[in-house]
Amino acid sequence: MSNVANQEEVSRLLEEYSSLPEFSGLECASADSLSLFGDRPVHIAASRGDINEIRLILGAGADINCRGEHGYTALHNAVEQGHRAAVEYLLTNGADPDSVNDDGVSAAQLAKLLDEREILHLLEQRAS
Repeated sequence: MSNVANQEEVSRLLEEYSSLPEFSGLECASADSLSLFGDRPVHIAASRGDINEIRLILGAGADINCRGEHGYTALHNAVEQGHRAAVEYLLTNGADPDSVNDDGVSAAQLAKLLDEREILHLLEQRAS
């Protein structure tokens, strides 16, 4: 895919994100835009479990390990929503499985709490 086409896809995605309640009254203009709740586009993409959206946002310069609402990383968001494929994609692309949220809970601990066994297994394989 060409760089121009990629930039157009990112722009369309960010425009879509601007219409979400998280960005009510705010423009989601870049991969670094901050929502009303302290999340960035990578957190939204991970919560949705959409690997193409995650890929686009990361390609636009998003920090895969940035912290959002409650100190969640994109990995925490994907775990919380049970998106196994998104968790695997994030891990493959540099997500830190040892990062903890504001309550000191890692993604693996969150997976265990939510009884996400397959995701927990993935995370345990990657943890240091």
